[in-house]
Amino acid sequence: MRFHRLAVCGAFSSGLFCALAIILLSLSMAAPVLAAKKTAKAPDIKSMRFAIVRTAVPTCEPGCPEWISASGTILGDTPAKLRKILKVMGKRHLPIIMESNGGNVDAAMEMGRMIRKRGLDVAVGNTRFDGCSPDQKCKPDRYADGAYAGLPYPAGTYCLSACPYILAAGEKRFVGPWALVGVHQITQVYTQTRITYETRYRMVNGKKKILDKRIIGRKPAGSYERTDLSKGYRKKLLTYFTEMGVDPALVDRMLAIPAKDISVLTQDELVQYKLVTGAGDVGDLTATRICEQETKPANCVELKQPVTKVVSRVD
Repeated sequence: MRFHRLAVCGAFSSGLFCALAIILLSLSMAAPVLAAKKTAKAPDIKSMRFAIVRTAVPTCEPGCPEWISASGTILGDTPAKLRKILKVMGKRHLPIIMESNGGNVDAAMEMGRMIRKRGLDVAVGNTRFDGCSPDQKCKPDRYADGAYAGLPYPAGTYCLSACPYILAAGEKRFVGPWALVGVHQITQVYTQTRITYETRYRMVNGKKKILDKRIIGRKPAGSYERTDLSKGYRKKLLTYFTEMGVDPALVDRMLAIPAKDISVLTQDELVQYKLVTGAGDVGDLTATRICEQETKPANCVELKQPVTKVVSRVD
C-alpha cells in the first residue's frame, strides 16, 4: 500500500492540473451584503439588537403600549436573535420599530417570513431608552414583565439596502415623512478556498486503486464581488415581494441603482410599490393614545398590580 500527499497548486478557478495531482477548488457564495458598507474588519460590525420596550409615559398605566425595538446591521446571526426575542415576547403581539443600514439579504428575507408568520406590524423608527438600555450591562426592572422603558422616535431614522425586505413583511407598514427608505443593487460576495486532499491508493496490476481520500488543509484564496444577479436569484426576490403583497417591480427599481449609491424612495413611491400600507409613522403603533381607544390594539399590555396580603392576628 502506498501513501500519497497531493501537492498544492497556484491555480484557483482555472481548473488547472498540478504536476502530481488535481487540486479541487471550492467556491462558496456568501450571502448578499450591503455594498455601501464595506469594511476590512467584519467582526467589528455589530449585529442588529432587539429589545422589548414599554413606553416611558406613566399616565397610560396599567395598560401601556409595548413594542420590539430593532436596530443595527442585518448579519447571518440576526434571524436567530429575532427568533429569540419572539420567544421572549410569548403571547404578546407587539409591532417592530426598526432602524437599519442593511446587510445580509437572505437573512432579511428569513426574518421577514418569521414576522409575517406572526402577523406583526413594522414601522421605520428608533427607540430612545429611558434609564437602562440594551447597550448597557443592566437589567430592566421598572416593569413587571421585564420590558425596557423608552420612547419611539420617527424623525431622521432610516431603513436602507436589505432593510426594506424586512419592512415588506409587516402586516401594517408605516414610514413617516421624516424617515428614509433607500434601495440599491445587491452585491454578492464570492469567497474562494483552496482545499488540499490526501489520497491513499494501492497499485493493482500496475494501476492505481483509490482506497480513500480526506481533506488535510483549507486556505483562503481570495474573494470577488458581483452585482449581476442570476435568473434564479432574481426569481427568488420577485417571489418574496409577491408573497409579502409588495409590488415585485420594486426589484427593477433596486437593480437600477449602482451598489455604491443609494436611492431614497419618495412617499409616493412607497405607496406605489406598496411598501407602506397607509399614511402614518411609529406613533400609530406605539403612542399612548392608541390604548385610550375603546378597542385597544394587542400591544396595549396591561400589567398586573402587585397583590398586598393583609394578615390579621390577635395577641
